[in-house]
Amino acid sequence: MTIALAPAELVAPHAIPRPEQVDAAWIEGLLAAAGYRVAVASLDVARIGTGQLGDTARFRLSYAPGSDPAPATLIGKFSSTDPTSREVAAAWSLYTREVRFYHELAADARIAVPACYGAQMDADGGFALLLEDLAPAAPGDQFKGLSDRNAMRAAREAARLHAAYWERGEDDDFAWLATAAQGQPFYTADVFRGAWPGFRGRYDAMLSDDQRRVCDALAEGYDVYDRPRPRPRCITHNDYRPDNMLFDDDRLVVVDWQSVALGCGAVDIAYLIGGGYAPDARRAVEAQLMTAYLGELQAQGVADYSAEEFAADYRHFTFAGINVAVGAAMLVQRTERGDQMFLTMLDRHVSHVLDHDALSLLRE
Repeated sequence: MTIALAPAELVAPHAIPRPEQVDAAWIEGLLAAAGYRVAVASLDVARIGTGQLGDTARFRLSYAPGSDPAPATLIGKFSSTDPTSREVAAAWSLYTREVRFYHELAADARIAVPACYGAQMDADGGFALLLEDLAPAAPGDQFKGLSDRNAMRAAREAARLHAAYWERGEDDDFAWLATAAQGQPFYTADVFRGAWPGFRGRYDAMLSDDQRRVCDALAEGYDVYDRPRPRPRCITHNDYRPDNMLFDDDRLVVVDWQSVALGCGAVDIAYLIGGGYAPDARRAVEAQLMTAYLGELQAQGVADYSAEEFAADYRHFTFAGINVAVGAAMLVQRTERGDQMFLTMLDRHVSHVLDHDALSLLRE
């Protein structure tokens, strides 16, 4: 998979610093490009977050007298130092996708995202973003899952994103997203079939019979799953789960746009619901969440997508989280938290598949 490079104005003339190397001049340069005339008087950096594909830091800033009013704290997001994670990011153009999302798409996406104060890439594939610090908004937790209130908010936010770009999946302006019209962006038959044997070998003692059976069936029938859906494509997040959201009393803000692509909107909502709940809790609220998503999609102006079409797409994409759990586990840097997260995801998404009798779809 290849996509266009970042626009020339986003390519830094020098290598992008690591978070600990950031200095006042670098911050001042990015803020100047965003329209802020400032002189940084002091700068403190602290690492935050547990990302698999990138490093995140919080910058605490003070400014010299005469500077424009500017944020006292900013979040910096940078490429990973792990070679495996960087190779995956390069192969799927993940860093370029996130930089260009903020540069070109965020303003029209209708979904709540952090304000972006600067974006750069360098010749070696490194990237940096300076983003709004949303503290004290709290990140979601894949293990705890979602409250029903937050799940409702997330379902409606997904609908707003999809409606903003509904039926625009073939626009020339989005050619840089360059994901083929396949079942699920990024995850081809080769990716899953290549990852599943290693995943099974690594975690076999922790897998259930149902998990082995469902993943074996997906590997065998993946060509059926990978057929393009007969729906208009739109812009999708493709890792739409609690860890990639920040919550406070007033709003939900969606982060981590490295996997933005073109696809069927139902991939995000099935992934959200299937992975955001333990199975019993999901069953109690699933129908209401699906109704909330479709209702918001219609409220945003999408009039040609029936409840029956959505239900069929949703059932199809109960497999989406299995793809991510298995594929990502074998493609990014291994961590203890990552192991726990991927196994939790797999358990929940396998139950989702079985509840919807989605295995039968692989035989059609």
